[in-house]
Amino acid sequence: MVPIVTLTSDFGSQDHYVAALKGVLLQLAPKVILVDITHEIAPHNVLQAAFTLRQAWPWFPRGTVHLVVVDPGVGTGRRILAGQYGGQYFVAPDNGVISLVHQAMPAEGVHLVENRSFFGRVPSATFHGRDIMAPVAALLTRGGSLREVGPPTDRLEVLPVPRPTILRDYSIHGAVVYVDHFGNCITNIPRADLTTALIRNPLAEVSVAGRSIGPLRNTYGEVPIGSPVPLVGSSELLEIAVNQGSASRALGLSVGSQVVVCAGPRDRTR
Repeated sequence: MVPIVTLTSDFGSQDHYVAALKGVLLQLAPKVILVDITHEIAPHNVLQAAFTLRQAWPWFPRGTVHLVVVDPGVGTGRRILAGQYGGQYFVAPDNGVISLVHQAMPAEGVHLVENRSFFGRVPSATFHGRDIMAPVAALLTRGGSLREVGPPTDRLEVLPVPRPTILRDYSIHGAVVYVDHFGNCITNIPRADLTTALIRNPLAEVSVAGRSIGPLRNTYGEVPIGSPVPLVGSSELLEIAVNQGSASRALGLSVGSQVVVCAGPRDRTR
């Protein structure tokens, strides 16, 4: 199979940084397929990058190498990691950007990137993505092993991602963790937790900023255009949306906004 390298960064599309990354990869692995996951991560937003990577990587074939360059600590003493999960490889700074992958699946190996013989040049203190991470990613596409890049480690930086809380009345308190291009607000409440609330009350309602926006739906189109709609999206997490609109803008939501699923009393008429 032709090797695949995905790229995730906060570089944007205006400057030369993405092209430089790709140039290094194509020099060292000319047959590689390069896939841009996104270069529009907000500058220095490690949590946004971690969530994006977590949602994208399971859909790639085994052997794919994921190169993540959202690196606000570049040039400091922060470490660089190369890891393997689910038969795929990840090369990234040790700043929590792969921690959601690490929490979701057992690691098949995580190593520190320390073997300077694989660095393409004397590394720039401000562009380790080009001078250290890209050469290591290329090595892995050519069949190189994690052992070659440096010693193993079992210590990774972990992002402090909030977890939802289920109360005794089966209501769920969570928060928005990601806002997508459409203004859909994705929360940290998984489908499994919602199932618990719905068993208690199939008409459980969702509230944001102290305002009820109705019961859970299956599709955006179940409410009128411009109306808010809570549903489980493709991420398998509770999502707050507006039919053909932006929930973030219409409801004033952003990362960290509180979301409550109110299970309420069981219907006693049944």
